[in-house]
Amino acid sequence: MNEGNIENEEILRGIKHSFMVYRNGIVADTLRQAGMPYKIIFGLQLPQLSEIARRNTPSIDIADRLWADRHVRESRLLACYLYPREVINEEKAIALAEDVQTAEEADILCFRLLRYLPFASQLAERLAQSGEPLTAYCATALRRNLDAMA
Repeated sequence: MNEGNIENEEILRGIKHSFMVYRNGIVADTLRQAGMPYKIIFGLQLPQLSEIARRNTPSIDIADRLWADRHVRESRLLACYLYPREVINEEKAIALAEDVQTAEEADILCFRLLRYLPFASQLAERLAQSGEPLTAYCATALRRNLDAMA
């Protein structure tokens, strides 16, 4: 394992530790009862996720690894904060939007990342043509965010 991988493993361990520190059982139980599809829900709210994000430098590797953790709600949401905007191309943005599992993920992905991309308007148009309900919802969320920024 090279030095970068070791450092990223440490960062991920620190992030997962933060999830435990901020864990909110009441919120987690409520989300589970509402039908959230995750195996693990720590119950963090956006202020806690923002705090964790502020302590970490945006990194495509860290964000990709968090996003790939499809079973942990907070990993997926935090990834949206940690993707470096300057390296996200249209192909990657579409792949992320097509991979959202919940409306909450779509909302955070659009709010924290997609709306800042230079091709966001075109992206919204492409996503709107999807036959997948969550991808189409992502297009609507992105348009809503773009309108709010105008």
